[in-house]
Amino acid sequence: MIRKQLSRWIAVASAAVVIFGIARASNSHYAESRSAFFNAQAEERKRLKLADWSQVKAQYPTPEITLCRAARVTPGATGEVSVRGKFVAGSKFLFENDDVEVVKENASTTEYRATVRASSGMGPAYSPLHVFSPVSGIESTMPCPAVYIGGNFEWDFTAQNGWRIKLHPKGDSFPKDGSEAAPYTAEFYRGNEAKPFEVRDFGLGLTGTLYGDSYSGGFEQSPSSSGDPAAELQQIMQKMYDPKTSEQERTRLAQRMADMQQQMLNPANLMKQQQEQQQKDAEFGCKNMQFSSNADPIEGRISCGAKVGTISIKGTRHFVAP
Repeated sequence: MIRKQLSRWIAVASAAVVIFGIARASNSHYAESRSAFFNAQAEERKRLKLADWSQVKAQYPTPEITLCRAARVTPGATGEVSVRGKFVAGSKFLFENDDVEVVKENASTTEYRATVRASSGMGPAYSPLHVFSPVSGIESTMPCPAVYIGGNFEWDFTAQNGWRIKLHPKGDSFPKDGSEAAPYTAEFYRGNEAKPFEVRDFGLGLTGTLYGDSYSGGFEQSPSSSGDPAAELQQIMQKMYDPKTSEQERTRLAQRMADMQQQMLNPANLMKQQQEQQQKDAEFGCKNMQFSSNADPIEGRISCGAKVGTISIKGTRHFVAP
């Protein structure tokens, strides 16, 4: 289970490196503590006169994590982390996220427990827990996905072209773990207009603290964006039979289906519809958005259609509720 979760996190985080090209500064508390620990173990090996690395590895082997129970907390709250495995006495346990404070901890050769507190101004985020053997400094082959900081957040952005973009959580946006995208509704406004000119579903992906508290996600394309009437009709039917679809939405979908059937009887109308959709895709056509919250204001960019291109965005984040 741990391996599966971590592999998903690593895949998303690797994508974020390409998108943003940034990494957490090497002078973070975690990096400093890790470096200090390695230096201390090098001195310890000298003191013990352990020059044979095979002997060092045999006496101070790789820590083994067999169970990791992660803490799921909201900003400012505390949680309990529990890790079981095989650890040499004196092993070092380090949380990678500097916004995760260790309130208390205790360790044995078979278990590590910690009470942690998440900073009140953070999230969504996660923190792996790294385990290092003493003397050898060997790290566990797989960090424990120990802390996930989540809850309901709203995001407000202003784009380079004057658009305003609001992200609202859809119901419970507290994923089971940091590998899942949180469901949001994205509203697009022009200037100070009160009504959005476009509304799309948006999955906000958490990419982790190694890469500067970065986030990314894709906008659900409108049913007609493919220009394929058959594909759109299939999507309409799927939504109509979805028990989560409201009666009001079903009525709207039924009307849309009737309009499409009428248009399909007239090739000229169908051609006109496809041309209008192509024009809309060029003028909007937003597909994905990425941003990093380690700046104030939050900065990122959004990729849209040909007439919009890729534009920069700046904004704020608000914690709404657990």
